[in-house]
Amino acid sequence: MHSGQMAARIRPTLRLLLALTVALVVAGLGAYVLISAALNDNQIEAYEEAFGANTAAIEDLGRGVPPSVAVRRAGAVLDMLGRTPGTEEALLIGPDRVIRAADHPHRVGRRDEDPKTIAALDEGITSSGKEVDPGENADSFEFVFPVELSGGRYALEIAVSATALENQLGDVRRILALATAGAVLVGVILFYLLGGRSLLRSHRIALERATRDGLTDLPNHRAFQDDVEQAVAAARRNDEALSLAVIDIDEFKLVNDRNGHPEGDAVLLRLAETLREGRSADRPYRIGGDEFAVILANADVRGGRAVASRLLRALDERDLNVSVGVAALPARGSAADLRDEADAALYEAKRRGGRRTVHFADLDDHVPITTTAKREAVRRLIAEEGLKTAFQPIWQLDSGSLLGVEALTRPDPRYGLAGPTEAFEVAGRISHVHELDVLCATRALQSAEGLPEDALLFLNLTPKTLELDLGRDDWLLEAIDAAEMPREQVVVEVTERIEASTDAVVEALSQIRQAGLRIAIDDVGTGNAGLEILRRIGADFVKIDRSIVVAATTEPNACAVLLAMATFARQTGAYVIAEGIEDVETLEFVRGVEAGELPTGPIVQGGQGFELGGPGFELPALRHTPTTGSQESLPGPRQPR
Repeated sequence: MHSGQMAARIRPTLRLLLALTVALVVAGLGAYVLISAALNDNQIEAYEEAFGANTAAIEDLGRGVPPSVAVRRAGAVLDMLGRTPGTEEALLIGPDRVIRAADHPHRVGRRDEDPKTIAALDEGITSSGKEVDPGENADSFEFVFPVELSGGRYALEIAVSATALENQLGDVRRILALATAGAVLVGVILFYLLGGRSLLRSHRIALERATRDGLTDLPNHRAFQDDVEQAVAAARRNDEALSLAVIDIDEFKLVNDRNGHPEGDAVLLRLAETLREGRSADRPYRIGGDEFAVILANADVRGGRAVASRLLRALDERDLNVSVGVAALPARGSAADLRDEADAALYEAKRRGGRRTVHFADLDDHVPITTTAKREAVRRLIAEEGLKTAFQPIWQLDSGSLLGVEALTRPDPRYGLAGPTEAFEVAGRISHVHELDVLCATRALQSAEGLPEDALLFLNLTPKTLELDLGRDDWLLEAIDAAEMPREQVVVEVTERIEASTDAVVEALSQIRQAGLRIAIDDVGTGNAGLEILRRIGADFVKIDRSIVVAATTEPNACAVLLAMATFARQTGAYVIAEGIEDVETLEFVRGVEAGELPTGPIVQGGQGFELGGPGFELPALRHTPTTGSQESLPGPRQPR
C-alpha cells in the first residue's frame, strides 16, 4: 500500500484516538475534581459532626454549675482538642468576646473580633470557613459553634490547618489520578469496563475512610447504622440467623481520670485488636467513646452466647474488663429492635456488676427495653432541665416534729417517661446518670429555699454518681453553697442496692462526711452493701425499706429482719427511719417495735410514708397536723447524732 494512502488511513485513527484521549482526560479530570470536592465536603462535615459532639460535651459538663466551673471544665476539653494532630487552636470565647479558655494558656484574655464568633455569640449561628482573624494563618480552616453555659452564650472556635486537611485527602487523590491515567491508556472500551470501576472503587475507599474511627481504625457509628440495617435485611431475605453483641468497658471513666487519656487510648486499641481476631464473618465497630459492637453473622441465640463467651475470655486474657450484651434478631423485629434488646442485655450485665456477658433471651420478661424514643426523651429532659422537685416529710415519731424532707424528682409528663425510676433506668443505659443526678440535686437545693433551719434536706444520689465523683470537681458542695444552705443541714442518701464499686462508694461517702454533710443509707434490708457501709464508716440515718416494714406487720421473718437491721443500725449510732408507713396499722406497729438490747423505747425513731404525708411541691410545716386518731399522740423525739 502506498505510504500516502497508509498515512491517510492512519491519520483519522490518530485523530479518533486523540479525540478519545482528550475526552477521557476531560472526563477524568472532571471526575477527579468533582470527587475531590465531594470528599472535601464529606471531610468538613465529619469535622463539624465531631466538633459538634465536643460542643455538646462542653454544654453537658457546664450544665447546672457556676460559670467559673463550666469554663474550667471546658478548658480540659479544649486541651484535649489542642493535642489532636492538625488542630492549630481551640478557644472558648465569652459573651464579652474575650477568650476565657483555650488549648494554650497564653491565648486566654485576648479579644476575638472574628465575624463568625460574633455571629455565634449574638445570633447562635454555627459556621465554618477560612480563617479571617488578623494575624492568624489565612490557610487554616475554622469551625465556630455557639455554646450555652450557665453564664450565658459562649462561642467555641476550632482552627484546623489546611495541611492536615490536605494530607488526609492525599492518598485518595493519588488513587484517583492513577485511575484516570489508566483509563486514558486503555481506551474508551476499557475505560468503561476498567477505568470507571477503578474510579468508583476509589470513591468507595474514600467513603469508607470517612466512616472509620480515627483511633482504632474500626468502622464508626455511622457505618454501623448502615451495616446493621443491611445485615438485618439480608438475614430476612435469606432466612439466616443474626445476632448483635454490644460491648462496654467497665469503669472506663475511672481509667481515664486516674491514669490519663493515653492509658485509656491503649485500652481502646487492645480491645479493637481483640475484636479483629474474632470470626472472619463477624464485623466489629466502635460506636461510642468506650462502646463497641459486633454484628455476628449466622449466629442464633445459642451461637451468640458461645461467641460472646469466647470473646469475654479473650478480653479477660488481655486484662480488659468489659460487659457484653447479646441479642438475636427477633421474629419480625427491626434493626432498632435488635439494638434495643442488645442494649437491655448490656445494661443487665452492668447492673450485675460487670465483667460478664448477658444474652437478652436469658432475661426475665419484666426487663424493660430502652427504645430510641426513650433515650432521646431522657437526653432532652436533661438538656431542657424538664423536671420538678417534690418533698416528702420525714417525722420524728416521738414528738411529731419534722425531722426533714426527702427531695423526689418528677419528670415533666411531656417527655413520655413513666416516672423517675424509668428516667434513671434509661439514663443508666445511655451513661447519663451522673448528669441526671446533678440536675436533680441542684434543682432540689434551689427549690428548698425556705426550709426551716430545724429540718434536714435528704438528697438522693446514685452509687454510680458517687463513684464517678471520686477525685473530681466538688459540684455538690458548690451547689449547696450557692443555695446558701448549711452543709450540716444536707443529708446525702444512697441506696443499699449498689451497682458500683463498694470501695469507691465508701471512699466518696467518707469525703462527703469530712466536708460536713450527713449520710443516710436507703432501702436497707434489700441488699448487703448497707451493712458494709455501716461497718466501715457508719451512717447518720438508716432507712428500712418499705417492703420490709410492710411485711413485718404480718410475717415473723420480716419482723426479725427489721429488728436485726434496726438493732445493728442503732448500735452504730444511726437514727432509724421506717419507710412505707401507709396505713394506721403499720404506724401503730412501728411505734411499738422494741429491742431488748437497746434502752427502753421504740427501736424505730422516724417515719415516712403516705399515712404521714405524701410528696408535695410545697415544704411541710415544722409540726405534724394529725389527720387520724392514730396520730394524736405520736411518741416523743430522739435527736439524730
